[in-house]
Amino acid sequence: MTDFLAFLTQIDIRLFYTFNQLRSPFLDFIMIRASDFGIFSPLIGAFILFRLYKGGKKERIFWIIGIITIVLSDAICARILKPLFARPRPYLTLDNIYVYKGAKWIITNPEIRKHFHMSFSWPSCHATNIWAATIYIWQYRLKYGLIMVPLAILVSYSRIYLGVHYPFDCLGGLAVGAIVALIFSHIAKRLYSYLKN
Repeated sequence: MTDFLAFLTQIDIRLFYTFNQLRSPFLDFIMIRASDFGIFSPLIGAFILFRLYKGGKKERIFWIIGIITIVLSDAICARILKPLFARPRPYLTLDNIYVYKGAKWIITNPEIRKHFHMSFSWPSCHATNIWAATIYIWQYRLKYGLIMVPLAILVSYSRIYLGVHYPFDCLGGLAVGAIVALIFSHIAKRLYSYLKN
């Protein structure tokens, strides 16, 4: 089992270097913004408030449970899973990678790495949250979920490009987000059925 985990870790590191080293000014611009939820949050918040006001009972239940889904997915990721697995971020252990820190690009080396504070990597909370939202919405409206899939892939990839997560961190985020989304979409459907009667 230990050998298998070491084998998976080596694959993860190789994939990380491959994705992290594919650089261009255009990708720099896109990936920085894809990881910045502060850009999307006001728009998403305004849209949800609008739908809570305009939507019927079913849609209101959907959005309220959806907000709970994202809050809990983030808490599970950040408060439970990251401390439990305690996997250091790639920029803490790997050299010659690009990492976006303090609004600038840094290429890591042993001297630079000494100045970074410990931070955990598995799973990616960005990936967890965006996939939880995508799959939850998919359960309500398939076409909206399909529209969100490219965004979820972009956000997940951006975490590797920015040097803050391994590919398996993002896959872990997808898995955790999917589990949380499926549980709470089921709860939303059951709640609506109960209140409808």
